Amino acid sequence: MDAKIRMFNGLLEKDLTIRLIDLKDEYIDVILDSYDLELVVTDPDSKADPQLYRDDFEDRLTDFEYFKDEGNRLKFRLPNMDNFNFGGRLGIIKHILEGTVGLYVEVNAEDYVSMFGTKMHSRNPLDATVPRKELIYLMRYNSIVRNAERKTFNRNDYLVKFPFSNTPPFYLFEIGAEFIEKEIDKLVSDSTKETVKKFKKMA
Repeated sequence: MDAKIRMFNGLLEKDLTIRLIDLKDEYIDVILDSYDLELVVTDPDSKADPQLYRDDFEDRLTDFEYFKDEGNRLKFRLPNMDNFNFGGRLGIIKHILEGTVGLYVEVNAEDYVSMFGTKMHSRNPLDATVPRKELIYLMRYNSIVRNAERKTFNRNDYLVKFPFSNTPPFYLFEIGAEFIEKEIDKLVSDSTKETVKKFKKMA
């Protein structure tokens, strides 16, 4: 009896894994569709356009460890804001997804020196992987920055406004999780039925 149970469980796990791999691919499509729909920038001068980082995001999403072997069972995991790798170029995407309170502008190192007479030291750039001359920083567009901008460039529309200023969080991973929740019960049911059929033929 134990041998038959182990055989059935092995068949079920194999079938479930195949179906979950297909579901994972659909999940990735759902996330990327939401990414393209929600994270839209119309200002061509902005360096914070998520489309510039889409390929990196897709690669990380594809490479995520969805399946984790825990000895006597295979665990199916989904990425979230805590376990997803936003390292390297994707720091800006994490910043955008978390939401931004207040109005910010994009400032490069050269313009910062022109406005304030000193180098940028205490801020992290949007993308630390680009050459130093191309580094862009986010700064709250307060009276100090506005005055420095007007004094240095003789106008208050020189600095590019961060397009995701004053935006709430974007729930890409939650949208994906909702898709999985809607599909998972049917997937398990179909897999169990198919496994029972196979098992009866083998018995």
